[in-house]
Amino acid sequence: MTHPPAETAPASPPAVSGLRGRKRERTRRAISDAAFRLFAEQGFEAVTLNRIAAAADVAPATVFTHFASKEDIFFTRREEFSAGLPGAVEGRATGAEVIEGVRRFFADACELVLAEDTIENGRIFSRVLLASPALIRSYLPLARERRRMLVELLVEQGRAHADRAELELFATLAMAAGDHAYDAMHATLARDEPVAQVRAAVAEALDRGFTRLERAYAGSDVLDAEPAKGS
Repeated sequence: MTHPPAETAPASPPAVSGLRGRKRERTRRAISDAAFRLFAEQGFEAVTLNRIAAAADVAPATVFTHFASKEDIFFTRREEFSAGLPGAVEGRATGAEVIEGVRRFFADACELVLAEDTIENGRIFSRVLLASPALIRSYLPLARERRRMLVELLVEQGRAHADRAELELFATLAMAAGDHAYDAMHATLARDEPVAQVRAAVAEALDRGFTRLERAYAGSDVLDAEPAKGS
């Protein structure tokens, strides 16, 4: 089973300039916080957008102004969790460097969840997620988008000469290795295991998945960047 990182509402909202922007961010945060309280208490399927609006003390139309669906609220941090992906491949010339960069990307994403000020939200997220087949299905398009993004980044970073099917295969395998770590994180968080044990489970899963990936691509030049002209 494949699960996302705990993309809960941020512990501290990002800086937003202007009165209108700050008001919008406060409203989004109020809606998100109210939704997660209800999800934790009642389960994802039992909560309606009208209930979320009432709990956040806003009109139902206001909820739709900020979020397209309950799933959109639940995965509200998805962009933040994908933001580190470009850095995973930027400046990495060899396949081994790319694999290590993607591994680091997933490790950092897990640490966003396991930080002291976010881990309790992470536990709620994991319990709600594991109890909801609908949420797990909703994650699949997000995973596909992340895979597509990795392929495009590899092309942009000097691999336009490579067979695109090979890049797509690598991206699929790399995302699967990372999702294996997410699975371990969610399972241990949902069981309320101590954070040290959660981190150990994540590290073990990352090592298992990415060690196999390293072996699979050892000696291959599929992921090597094309040398820059004039170099």
